[in-house]
Amino acid sequence: MDGEFDTAKQLLPRVVTSIDMAAIEENAEALGFHRKCMMENAGSATARFISSKTGVEGKKFLFLCGTGNNGGDGFVAARHLRSMGARVIMVLIGRPQDIRSEEARANWLLLLQMDDVEKIFISDSSETLIIRELLSKCDCVVDAILGTGVRGVLKEPVASIVREVNSSAKTVFAVDIPTGLGSESGGDRVVYASYTLTFHKAKDMLEKSPYAGEVAVADIGIPVEAELYTGPGDIRRIVRTRRKNSHKGDYGYVLVVGGSETFSGAPALAGLSALRMGAGLAILAVPESVAGSVRAISPDLVVYATSGGHLNSRAVPVLSRLMDKADSIVVGPGLGLHEETIEAVRMIIDEARARSLPTVVDADGFKAFKAFPSLLKGVVATPHRGEFKQVFDIELEARWFKNVNRLVELSKKYGFTLLLKGFETVVTDGSNLKVNKHATPGLAVGGTGDVLSGIIATFLAWGSNGFRSAAAAAYVHGEAGLKTVEEKGFHITASDLVEKIPEVMKRFNKEEQ
Repeated sequence: MDGEFDTAKQLLPRVVTSIDMAAIEENAEALGFHRKCMMENAGSATARFISSKTGVEGKKFLFLCGTGNNGGDGFVAARHLRSMGARVIMVLIGRPQDIRSEEARANWLLLLQMDDVEKIFISDSSETLIIRELLSKCDCVVDAILGTGVRGVLKEPVASIVREVNSSAKTVFAVDIPTGLGSESGGDRVVYASYTLTFHKAKDMLEKSPYAGEVAVADIGIPVEAELYTGPGDIRRIVRTRRKNSHKGDYGYVLVVGGSETFSGAPALAGLSALRMGAGLAILAVPESVAGSVRAISPDLVVYATSGGHLNSRAVPVLSRLMDKADSIVVGPGLGLHEETIEAVRMIIDEARARSLPTVVDADGFKAFKAFPSLLKGVVATPHRGEFKQVFDIELEARWFKNVNRLVELSKKYGFTLLLKGFETVVTDGSNLKVNKHATPGLAVGGTGDVLSGIIATFLAWGSNGFRSAAAAAYVHGEAGLKTVEEKGFHITASDLVEKIPEVMKRFNKEEQ
């Protein structure tokens, strides 16, 4: 496995954003690596880094800590430096009761037991003269006020404290990033650090930053699987906030093109899963032979009938008008493989590409690409191994890591996002890789792939790119499967799966405050 796993790791980014890092940390926690461990490792690494750059014994360190997890990292670093013989002054910017996380509170309570650590609280800009006096008496400053999650312009008293630090000419150690970096502030409202120790991986905002000073990266124990495997962080990063004065158009219209004389349920499952995800509208275009049956499945679906018993080129003008309303499109559920259907799929994909309409191709829609694989460019395709072999004539190995090279090469060659369905689902766009192992064999039942297509299409309709949409959808799909099997055992239907989607997604609900 070593060689294949090394290939997989090479597809992970060298530099990450603050949003990436939040997702990685949440995924690590879901794997069992507690945030308390992350904070302890980050704080102890900071103390070791400081001691490698300057003498510690007997020196006075002024810690400036906020009430978030960046401040929590500072609490840990202060404890370790004190054990190394440093004299520590802890300034909490805010009130102890406002310390936000359990792990930061725990480390604050530890500091409270240390009588030789001086503790000062500042919550008003009028108190910043205290900072000026403390700066004049200390040897070094540790900046742990705000981390990568900062947004907007720095508020008081933080802005005034930052100015005092920058005016002090002291050696400044920034924890993860200098306070204010990444905000809308600039100039003297960002800490000018002498050194910055960032965690896990290099951050994009530190690259060539004039504020960061000498930058180092500390390994804090987050396993590579937190980046490689899908997790809840992949969902949280792309879920759309519900605004108070919003309407259904704000949450995406998903168009599903599917159905045939034989299959009426498949497009309905895709549409219903999109609605359960939170899409504003699910529009189904199905042949007139099954339109009545599809309408009868649910009054929540908007159904348009196209002429004939299966998809054909005569449907394209109708579909073109429906694309005017759509934010994403699913092509494939239950289409069948009539010759004129394959030609119609080609025309639809051409039209969607011309409109830059995000597209998911599934089932028979994917099989149609055997005749024109070059048209895969830009789409999200969701084959299982059998469908993959039918189109590319490649027999895949059972374990995901044995297939990485060929899947990445094909995705890159044709320029599409590939989600290879299975118990270990692989997602790649040729440059990035994710594996979903959060699943159950209970998903091996007809229609669950159609549910997955609707989930992906909803994320696409919300503006996420193909790779992130497919990776997040694989996790949602697997979690819904696990919840369904927990309730019903291995006796589930795809419709059962649809009904579990809200239970999965409600923990990620974001409402405008």
